[in-house]
Amino acid sequence: MKKKIGKILFITLTVIMLLACVGVSSSLAAETFTAGDYTYTVENGEATITDVDESISGDITIPSTLGGYSVTSIGYDAFAGCTSLTSITIPDSVTSIGDYAFEGCTSLTSITIPDSVTSIGSCAFMDCTSLTSITIPDSVTSIGSTAFAWCTSLTSITIPNSVTSIGSYAFEGCTSLTSITIPDSVTSIGSCAF
Repeated sequence: MKKKIGKILFITLTVIMLLACVGVSSSLAAETFTAGDYTYTVENGEATITDVDESISGDITIPSTLGGYSVTSIGYDAFAGCTSLTSITIPDSVTSIGDYAFEGCTSLTSITIPDSVTSIGSCAFMDCTSLTSITIPDSVTSIGSTAFAWCTSLTSITIPNSVTSIGSYAFEGCTSLTSITIPDSVTSIGSCAF
């Protein structure tokens, strides 16, 4: 009888522990939501925009909150291929612009990047062929590889003193670029950056 009670107790405790582990792992995983044109994930109470409706067009201001969560990141490939976007304003809540975030937004002529952004990912603005100028805020410390490659209308760029590294091919194919100032703070420039 004691063995049977011990076995039942052991099985019950094992099941409880497994359920607790499942509960912990599912609470750590990012949840995906949609609000209007935006698809986003929420992790640790912060939202990352992961996708948008490609028909989004014109001048847009990205919301600073989605579903009550602060938007802190523009994720991988989020706005890629949105060929009808002409202007984008990124809110102060955003700290990072992911790889390929705005790649191929061929009608994009201007973008406002707030001082809260610290990193611009690889290929973030690649092939934004209508982008004529961009000001990188003082908060950015690194510009990813191929970040502005093939922005063929880009004529000028301001790189702040906060930037310490410029990735390989960062401005490759920027055939209209006539002026660029690289501050003393830059200690690393990747191959074929210009």
